[in-house]
Amino acid sequence: MTHVNVYIAQGDVNHNWREDDAPPPAGLLPEAGPAGVFGAVIGYDGSGAPLPDIGPYDFSSATRVSGVPAMGSSEGAVRMSLAPLADAPQYVVKACASAGHAAQAWLASRLFGAVGLATPTAMLVKGCSQAFDNTLAPERVHLATTFLSGYRDLGEWIEGDDAWRVFEGAGHRAPAALRHVRDEALAAGVRMAQVLREAGGLPFHALHGASARAYADALGYRNAMRLQLCHALPDVYQCALERHYIAGLWLGNWDMSNVFMENIGVWRDKNDLPCAMSLDFDACLHLGFQGRLKENAYDVALKQREAVPSLPALTSTFRRDAAAFDATLPEDALADLSQFPYGEHYAPFVRRFAGFAREASTKTIVDELRNPTSVRAVAAEMAYRLGRISALQIRPWAEAAYRVGQAGGGMASDAEMRHLDPETLVNHLLRRRDSLVQLLGGPWAAQTWAHMYSTRAEAVDAQQAPFLSRDTT
Repeated sequence: MTHVNVYIAQGDVNHNWREDDAPPPAGLLPEAGPAGVFGAVIGYDGSGAPLPDIGPYDFSSATRVSGVPAMGSSEGAVRMSLAPLADAPQYVVKACASAGHAAQAWLASRLFGAVGLATPTAMLVKGCSQAFDNTLAPERVHLATTFLSGYRDLGEWIEGDDAWRVFEGAGHRAPAALRHVRDEALAAGVRMAQVLREAGGLPFHALHGASARAYADALGYRNAMRLQLCHALPDVYQCALERHYIAGLWLGNWDMSNVFMENIGVWRDKNDLPCAMSLDFDACLHLGFQGRLKENAYDVALKQREAVPSLPALTSTFRRDAAAFDATLPEDALADLSQFPYGEHYAPFVRRFAGFAREASTKTIVDELRNPTSVRAVAAEMAYRLGRISALQIRPWAEAAYRVGQAGGGMASDAEMRHLDPETLVNHLLRRRDSLVQLLGGPWAAQTWAHMYSTRAEAVDAQQAPFLSRDTT
C-alpha cells in the first residue's frame, strides 16, 4: 500500500477554518480547527504534535480522492480527504470486520509507535461508509492513517534509484552484478503487468489458468531478485529492517511483509533522510487474517493463500502450535520463520539472527556491541526500547480500544472482547515483551548499549517521548 506526506504545523489555518470561525464541531480531528496540531508521523515529523485520541472521529464530510483506485493488494482501502482543497490532508481509510477489529489494529499501531519506530499516525473514524464503498452504515468504524507521498514499499524502493545510490555508495559491493539483478526484477514486474493487461485488466487475485501461472512465475522470480538486492544492503539498512521485525515479533504481526514486499518500506523524514516505516497492523495482537482471532485462523491462513493460484507456492512451513499470540516466545523465536503464515517473506529481516547467541560471555557481548551495526547492537537497542514501555503508558490505550469495541459498529465477538479486556491484555503484552527482551540479551545488554551509545539512546528517547509521557491518551 502506498501512502502522502502531510505536515501540519501548529497554528495552521488553511483547512476551511479561519481564526474568527466558530469552533469545529465535536468529533472532528484536531487539525480541523484554527490551531491544527495533528502530526503525520508522531515523533518523526518535527511537528511536536500530541497524540490524537482513538476516536472514532467524524468523517461524514470525507470524500474519496478523485481518480485514485482502491489501494492495497486486497483493495480494501481508499484515499479520502475532509476538505476539497488540493493541499488538504489525505488519509488511507481501511475497512475492518468489526469495531473491535479496528480498535485492535489501532492499538497495535500505537504500540509500534511507542517502540520509537516510524509508522503513520492512526485513528478510528466513522460516518464515511457511503463515500467508502457506497453503503449506508454510518455507525461502521474504519481505521484511518495519514497518507504519505514520501513513502515507498520495500519492494518498490529496492528496485529504485534511491536504493541504487545506496548500493553504489557501499564500496565493497559489485554494482555490475547487482545491476543485472535489479534489471531482472524490473523485467519480471513488466511481465506481471503484461499478464494483467492481456487478461483484460483483471486484478491479480482473479486470474486463473495459464494467466495465473504466468503471473505467479513472474512474481516468484521478482521476489527472488528482490531478496538478493535486500541481502546486498549495507548493515545500517539491515539494522533498520531488523528493528521493525523485532517490533513486529512483539506484536505478533502476521503480515509485516507480504508477497509484494509491502507493509514495510522507506519514508523520507523531516530532514529528507530515509527512514524505515511499517504500515498495516490488521493481523497483530490476537487478530489473524480476515478479522478472525489467531487461535482460530490457522486453516484460514493456509487456505486463503492456496485459493489464489496467481501467487507463487509457499516454500516455508507454518506451525499450527505457533498460531496463537502467546505470552512467552520460544528460545529460537528471533530466527524462526515457521511461527508466521508466510514466513519466507520475512527472510530479509532475520538472516543475521540465525547465529545470534544471547548466552555469550560478558566479554563477547561487550566486544560485539562495539560494532554499532552488529546484530548484537540491534538486539540490545531493541531491548532498551521495549524495556522503556510500561503499563502506565499502554493501559489507557488498551482501555480506549476496549471502549470502542464495546460500543460496536459491527460488533466484536465475545472472544474478541475477552482478549481486549484492558487488564488482561496489558499483562499479556508486558509478559510477551519481557520474554522478547530476554531473547535479545536482557536488561543488562540494553543498559550496556545505552551507556556505550548515549547519544543514540537520547535520540531513541526523543522518538519514544510522545508515546511514553504520562499524558498519552
